Amino acid sequence: MLTVWCCNTNHHAPDEEIRILQRQVERHLKQPHIFQCVSQHHIDGVHNVQPINDLPGWWIKTSLFSGSVSHPRNLFLDTDVVITGSLDELVAPLTENSQIRTCLNWAVNGRGGVQSSVLYWQGVGATIIHDEFKSEWAHWPPREDRYWSNGQKQHGDQCWMTYLRDMKRLNVEYFNTDHVKSYKYHCRQGLPPGTRVVSFHGNPKPPAVGDHWVKEARA
Repeated sequence: MLTVWCCNTNHHAPDEEIRILQRQVERHLKQPHIFQCVSQHHIDGVHNVQPINDLPGWWIKTSLFSGSVSHPRNLFLDTDVVITGSLDELVAPLTENSQIRTCLNWAVNGRGGVQSSVLYWQGVGATIIHDEFKSEWAHWPPREDRYWSNGQKQHGDQCWMTYLRDMKRLNVEYFNTDHVKSYKYHCRQGLPPGTRVVSFHGNPKPPAVGDHWVKEARA
């Protein structure tokens, strides 16, 4: 069974945004799955899971890799993605020796080579992301003046994953670059053919975007 995760700790997104994401997953994922939202409060119509720690902001993603949380197969989606095509290819089995599938970061900003809007992992193969993370690294608001030993900024969860990758402690593979796109960098002039998921990292967010394909996907 596949578990689809999102996180809405501290109620950072309106409940309806979580339900919109859930509807998109139902529309575009044909295989059996369960949709779960990590949240401190109940969201009507959604299966809620209490967070196992109180890490702020995006740092809460690290807790999904705990051996007590991860399921046999796991897909994580940020709450502000828009799904425009089948998700089934994104959750194909990992290749041999890989521990996680991510996006390559589109932005050149010193905040990680791994982009964590969409993630896929299997079982407890990537527990290092949780087990070796220290809560004192979870700065909020994010800071630009703290670094790990390889010079990687301690800006967010994807920087931590990048650090583990660069130190050869986490084997990362990547989604097909045609399948996962950035709205900011790839979709301003329309939706590229073959796109399955669009990440709205930064601004604008989907509710503020008038593109017809965004409205149709969220309907």
